[in-house]
Amino acid sequence: MKNNKPNVLVLGATGKVGAETIRILEKAGDVNVIAGVRSPHKAQHLKDQEIEVRHLDLDKQETLAPALKDIDRALLLTSYTVDMLMQSKAFLDEAKQANVKHIVHIGASGAPTNQVAHWAWHQFIEKYIEALGFSFTHLRPEAFMQNITGPGYRWLEGNTILNYAGSDPWSWIDCDDLALVVATTLREADKYSGQTIQLGYDGKTFDEIAQILTDTLGKPFHAEDRPRDEFLENTLASGADPAYMNCVYHQFKLNVEGKIPDAGATFDNFEAITGQKPMTWESLISKHRDELLQA
Repeated sequence: MKNNKPNVLVLGATGKVGAETIRILEKAGDVNVIAGVRSPHKAQHLKDQEIEVRHLDLDKQETLAPALKDIDRALLLTSYTVDMLMQSKAFLDEAKQANVKHIVHIGASGAPTNQVAHWAWHQFIEKYIEALGFSFTHLRPEAFMQNITGPGYRWLEGNTILNYAGSDPWSWIDCDDLALVVATTLREADKYSGQTIQLGYDGKTFDEIAQILTDTLGKPFHAEDRPRDEFLENTLASGADPAYMNCVYHQFKLNVEGKIPDAGATFDNFEAITGQKPMTWESLISKHRDELLQA
């Protein structure tokens, strides 16, 4: 890059959070955005916007060093497999060699329990980031609203929310809100260096979400308790990673038993970080009213 702006690598550039992060960073214009993509043919729209695209496959270590050349800051996020541990270590080792300064890592819930394995995996990654001496920001989002509404994978089938997690409230965050926090912490690395930020802003049960859908869309919705075994069978049949999905399955069992501490805890940091209010279930459903009515 010929200018003096920081070079920022965004992994998952064609996914929900990565794509929105890139859009926000490009609009802000104070960093050079580089999109890290596993499948470059899926990123033609980014090239058309004159965004630099680099091939980066976390399962192919030979792609890491070229993608990390001259990068100052990077977003690290991984797919939903136990390989996240290996992938993250390889990426971080190469990032250290490449003299990357700041890592923003998207982890998982910070609920105070050692009973959910994939949350612990993310915390081990956090500690490895720190051990290598990076400037860092650890982000710990709670449940994604899009897990229910979509687009793509979702727990909403027709007018029924499939509820595998019991009757206690969950803490929810909109994926676009997560992307805004990611973009802010990448842009203002010095300000947010050394921070672990918990992200969850609307505590609702599945029944409450169904009622909000009913009130907002004007047709009836309900949440239906479903067996945890069904979730596991369906996800494994779709090709999901068995190790990771067994972790989620165990988490759901703990949810049903009321053994996840502070599962519905919400935080008041979003406006201070971003300058705007976080998405609520009411505002999300209103925003996507037409798509949800047509689904």
